[in-house]
Amino acid sequence: MLSYEEDGAVELRRQLGLFTGIFVIVADMIGTGIFMTTGNVLGMTKSALLVLVLWGIGGLVATAGALCYAELATIWPEAGGEYVYLKNIFGPLPAFLTGWISLVVGFSAPVAVSSQLLVQYVNRFLHGISGASPSATLLDPPGIQKLFAACLIAFFGSLHMIGVKKGSSLQNLLTAIKILLVVSLICFGLSRVDWSMTGRLVARYESPSVAPHLDIPQTGLALLIIMYAYSGWNCTSYLAGEIQQPGKNLPRALLLGTLLTTILYALLNILFLISTEGAEIMGKDEVGAIAVSHLFGPGVGGIVTLGIAVILLSSVSAQMMVGPRVSYAMAKDKMIFRSLARVHRRFETPHVAILAQMVLAIFYVLSGSALVLVIYLGFALSLFPLLAVAGLLYIRHARPEVKGSFRVPCGPLVSLVYIVFTIAMMLAALVTWTKTSCCAIVVVLMGIPVFLVWERIARKGHRSGEEVSS
Repeated sequence: MLSYEEDGAVELRRQLGLFTGIFVIVADMIGTGIFMTTGNVLGMTKSALLVLVLWGIGGLVATAGALCYAELATIWPEAGGEYVYLKNIFGPLPAFLTGWISLVVGFSAPVAVSSQLLVQYVNRFLHGISGASPSATLLDPPGIQKLFAACLIAFFGSLHMIGVKKGSSLQNLLTAIKILLVVSLICFGLSRVDWSMTGRLVARYESPSVAPHLDIPQTGLALLIIMYAYSGWNCTSYLAGEIQQPGKNLPRALLLGTLLTTILYALLNILFLISTEGAEIMGKDEVGAIAVSHLFGPGVGGIVTLGIAVILLSSVSAQMMVGPRVSYAMAKDKMIFRSLARVHRRFETPHVAILAQMVLAIFYVLSGSALVLVIYLGFALSLFPLLAVAGLLYIRHARPEVKGSFRVPCGPLVSLVYIVFTIAMMLAALVTWTKTSCCAIVVVLMGIPVFLVWERIARKGHRSGEEVSS
């Protein structure tokens, strides 16, 4: 049975269960971040113990954020995530800014990056199975790689357009395979690791002439980089309008999905750091491949490469599923083109919003600008979840009558953990990556005149409609 709004338009229907909610979080969080972040962070901190501590703090921050979003999601169980929360707490301008950033780059650029990385990993696998000969593969030319990446985006976009159930079923299958691959790597890896090397977990790799010290801005920046691997802990909130029994399932999905990913990350990092001498992975992106070659020999590297490609496949699907719900929510409020709020009468999906994200992602693939956008707007994408969690503290005191079916335990402490660590990471980024952080701030501020122009156009359109009806 379809659901309709007052004007006869079709609404999204609640048809996604708890496992889909959990799997979407795991799918969005586990990507290339865990396989490439540890080496870079070790190169920045020079301490294996500090790397493990920072990964633990990252899990704590992500879990705190997930708990806060669980409460917000039960207060306003609608599709759109922090767009909905900021609209109800602070008004239309902050909501527009987060929705605008999400629509323009927040989801479409990561989709473009993931799809291109996936094709590169597949190409590396093809080279591996072709033997030592330098013969080229079909995916060697950059133009062909971009074409395949664009086709991949089009495939998942089309799949999520033709049905929520079809898209979520494939998403669940891909995520189950992803979890199986990661758990298999952990289990087989820990069974082969040399446990006499556990001292590597607390080793330092600084020059003997350099006294150990804690560089606060550099450590904060390292944590921000780790949080990139944790990004996605809030993605089920974007699907809140389609989750069955949201008061019960949304908190469970947000918490369980984040905790499961945190546990997997902790075990993977222990495996990486024990199996490999720290000096060999410091500053390296391919930490997973290096660790696996030590554990199983170089011949298994090709299998791991293909496995990472499958992991990215799940990430592309999850981002294509989640992102359009933000523009759908904005369009329902007439804060962006109304057509983006259309729901297909047969497929029951926001097909126009999905198509818009698909077109943007393909554009970023073909233009080659996706990675630049992700780097420059990482600071901005941390800002709006921070405002949403701060907003939760605000409404608890200013509007105590506004309550959901879930309440974050330990009162404001959990919210403050998220707020304090996020502000510290953003300040570290501002000090260390000043240019990129300032560019992100400028892009957010540019959304203000866009909002004012759109609001004026919307008011004119509303008055014109009233005149026609009268």
